[in-house]
Amino acid sequence: MYLIYKHLLKATAGPFAFGFFVTTFVLIINDLYRYVGMFVTKGVPFLPATEVLFLSLGYTLALSIPMAVLIGVLMGVGQLAADHEIVALKASGIGLDALLRPLLAGGVVVALSLTAYNHYILPEANHRLVNLLFDINRKKPLLEIRPQMFAELNERVTIWVEEKDDRTGRLRGVRILEKAQPGDLRPRLTTATWGLLVPRPAEDAVVLELHDGEIHSLPDDGDPGRYDVVRFVQHNLYVRNTERDLETSGRTSRGDREMNLTALRAAARAEHAGQIEILANTTDLATRLTRRVWGLLDPQERVLLLGRGTTPREPAPEGFRMAVLRAAQQEVELAAGSARVQVDLRDSRRQIENKYLVEYHKKFAIPFACLVFVLWGLPLSLGSARSGRGVSVAAAMGIYLVYYLFLIGGEKLADRGRCDPFLAMWAANLLLTAIGIPIAVRAVRESAPLRLRPRRRAAAGGTSPPTGPETHP
Repeated sequence: MYLIYKHLLKATAGPFAFGFFVTTFVLIINDLYRYVGMFVTKGVPFLPATEVLFLSLGYTLALSIPMAVLIGVLMGVGQLAADHEIVALKASGIGLDALLRPLLAGGVVVALSLTAYNHYILPEANHRLVNLLFDINRKKPLLEIRPQMFAELNERVTIWVEEKDDRTGRLRGVRILEKAQPGDLRPRLTTATWGLLVPRPAEDAVVLELHDGEIHSLPDDGDPGRYDVVRFVQHNLYVRNTERDLETSGRTSRGDREMNLTALRAAARAEHAGQIEILANTTDLATRLTRRVWGLLDPQERVLLLGRGTTPREPAPEGFRMAVLRAAQQEVELAAGSARVQVDLRDSRRQIENKYLVEYHKKFAIPFACLVFVLWGLPLSLGSARSGRGVSVAAAMGIYLVYYLFLIGGEKLADRGRCDPFLAMWAANLLLTAIGIPIAVRAVRESAPLRLRPRRRAAAGGTSPPTGPETHP
């Protein structure tokens, strides 16, 4: 049996490597296009660009490995079936359960390795990638000019654009803040309908050619009532010192994808504790307000609140009572406003907690998919043995597409608080496992689990072919 297990794992190792490289290339195409256009054509040095491309593979590898497991099982076992080696094993008294055991064992090894990768290596790679991109953007701030986002060209000039064409450098809806010196509280505002961005790397500068705009400024004479507006058809703004040396920023803060399992769990617990504290504050506020209103039902409390007139039977003046009523209304309105703020703050912290929990469960759910794909791979490989490898790859792509849509959709829903993080990350695994176990059991019992090729129709006037096993005299 050891030789059989070794032969089976060797047969699936080649297709696993093939699937790994193909899937990784497909998933990295978008990153390749973006980074080649950003770094190679815009003058970022070769080594930082190469490091960015290398670090960008981190999350891609975590997704491509489960897919490679499915392709490896489909193509490896399918080739054994096409070469009639499965038939030879059955003739020797070895059932399909003997094939499933080493495949599951290999899937467990890959899943544990991928979990360790998600815990130790991936967070550090993501942290290094974010820091490197931050340092590059500080060195070349022109790369950070994005639509509807503020970008600092240097320590004195900040720009905001509504739209940007990276190919032509054309800008639309331009807003520029110019400071006389760092920390100036009266920056000059320049607006333009459209403009052109003309970099001048040799001069360490950039020219902003602005059209159809205005320049708003406060004069330096200290007169707060004076405000200057200059309208222009074309205005060229020359910005110096747009290039800086590539320096390490030393950034230590981490996002959810830059944390390992321990840090994610601790961050989620901290956010949950903050929600409990907010709930306690809201409850205390509601309790104090309720006691206040409930106390007004006591005649003695009303007497103390409203006071009396000049005689014991004379009521308090109407103006005084109206003032007391307005004060009580304001107190209720302030309490209601404070409660709404607390509720919004609690919802915000719940969304942050969900992001941490989504990333936490994702680090386990994606590796577990390796075992799920083994369950699907064995019956699919037997059903498609006569159909060729193309059908195997197409079936693998279909299953993985379903899994990927569940994963991405669940993450979005959980981040918005519309779905539990655990269910969002594990829904695809639970669904595919529930469907895959019966199919795998049927395959182990040597029945036809899936038919990937249609049956041939019987000839006109003839009888249908027998469905049971063939018998020979």
